[in-house]
Amino acid sequence: MNDLIAISNSELGRQLLSSIAFAFSLLFLPFLTLGTIRKVKARLQNRIGPPLLQPLFDVLKLFSKGETISQTMSWLFRSSAVINLAIMLLIAALVPWLCFKPACPGADLFLIVYLFALSRMFTILASLDAGSAFGAFGASREATLSMLVEPATVLSLASIGVLAHSSDLNVIFSFTDTELIQQPVRWLLVGTAIVLSSLVELSRMPVDDPTTHLELTMVHEAMILEASGRNLALIEFGHALRMSILFGLAAQCYMRALPGVWDMSPLAQAALNIAGVLLIAGGVGVFESVAVKLQWRKVPEFIAYCMTMSLLAGMLAIGGGIIK
Repeated sequence: MNDLIAISNSELGRQLLSSIAFAFSLLFLPFLTLGTIRKVKARLQNRIGPPLLQPLFDVLKLFSKGETISQTMSWLFRSSAVINLAIMLLIAALVPWLCFKPACPGADLFLIVYLFALSRMFTILASLDAGSAFGAFGASREATLSMLVEPATVLSLASIGVLAHSSDLNVIFSFTDTELIQQPVRWLLVGTAIVLSSLVELSRMPVDDPTTHLELTMVHEAMILEASGRNLALIEFGHALRMSILFGLAAQCYMRALPGVWDMSPLAQAALNIAGVLLIAGGVGVFESVAVKLQWRKVPEFIAYCMTMSLLAGMLAIGGGIIK
């Protein structure tokens, strides 16, 4: 009886510790990820660059600023930032983007894809509601990019779900399925496909330059030109959280491609997961420093690379994992 009480207390303590660690990661990791990209790009340009948590300071500063709202805007513009952030928090609670995140039922692959699409829809509607020509321009491009890149994301994750015999991401990214241990090639392909598709989802280089001041070349930035104050703060936090979730999924895939990860302690897996997210962010910073923004007609060719990685992973799934 005492042993059962000790085991239950130990399990309760472990769950409490995981919840606290996840709460801190949810608040600080998105800003740290974005700050890592900016810091790496600054160092490659021989600049000191801002502090790693400068995005957090910027968001806090925006909360203290006033807003400029056009009289032609409806409730949709004012509500879209809150709705988007709520959707991102729901996705963060469902998706196992961190291996120490407390399990939450309902993380179906197709539900998550639709939630991402719902968030994107409200961003597009808000940009159209503002009545700005540049907002409509960016919304049109955002809709086109999402239509092209979503099949790659779904197919890459589904190729892992075939082996796990489930579309539940909690099952796919668990460390208990022995069939997924001997699939390093598939994990690498899926992780690479997620990283490439996230560059499109987040409107990063070479699809879009988030630091540009030329409205005609913007995608995401053009849609939020009319936002200010608290609205802009919520948008920036939601966008950084989306980045962390996508990079976290990619880091989970890369982790499982390493042979010794499956036998590591939960603490070592958690540290490796956080380090993987920051390493991917650093890699994105290096890539954006040496890459150039593609012309719009060249962007589908870049998305084709994402689709190629997903198709390769899908072919391995159809073949039953003959190539390992």
